[in-house]
Amino acid sequence: MSESAKKLSKSSKDLVHAAAEVFSPAEVQVKEFFEEDNRPIWVDSVLLNSVAYCCIRFTSKGIWGIKLQVSNDTTEGIRYGWNCLSPNPLPPIEHMAFVARASLGQEYIYFIAQFGRDDYIPTEEERRKDGNKFKAFVVERNLRHAALCLVTNKDQTEVWLKQPVLDGEGNILKMVDGPKILEHPGASLVADKHLWTEMNNPLTLPQLNEMMFATSNVGKKYQAMTNDCQTFAKSMFELAS
Repeated sequence: MSESAKKLSKSSKDLVHAAAEVFSPAEVQVKEFFEEDNRPIWVDSVLLNSVAYCCIRFTSKGIWGIKLQVSNDTTEGIRYGWNCLSPNPLPPIEHMAFVARASLGQEYIYFIAQFGRDDYIPTEEERRKDGNKFKAFVVERNLRHAALCLVTNKDQTEVWLKQPVLDGEGNILKMVDGPKILEHPGASLVADKHLWTEMNNPLTLPQLNEMMFATSNVGKKYQAMTNDCQTFAKSMFELAS
């Protein structure tokens, strides 16, 4: 590890709360996949104002996907019936997250932002009045741990790249599956190359964080297909030009 990376790691660990506190109840069961010293860090006001992160520039971006475990038997039955009869089978139900990468010497830092069923992204007025509970993650050095931020069920640990197909103005026309990043079972890392799209304009951590509150998802309740993880990830990818 480079000296600059060591200093960053020590500084950020001094600034944030205990690693175990960053896991939501739904994610506790996948804690076993994380090494003790490299767990995700909440992007909160302390981290955003830290000296350790003030000079870091994120230069690459991507969208990652993971298959959702659907507990609704009716939904699965409809999908199965459609796929048996239709020449155009429905794709798996996926969760998607936006990811950005910054380099620090020979090390990397990952920013992971995702919008889920129980999430709400407040408007600027709501943030001033009530604060903000919607936060992203930062992961230092460990690509596998960055991908694990999408995993909430140890029975489904396969994560892959979602490759956007863009029009001439950088807007997403469709998404195609790229290489696997994590393989199931065991959440083993299987790909670390060809996962990134370079940004034209590098972004700081505060700029990336504020971008979440400029997406089309702000001020709306989660709704499948129209205001969900996929619309959020695509919006972040397009904004991080």
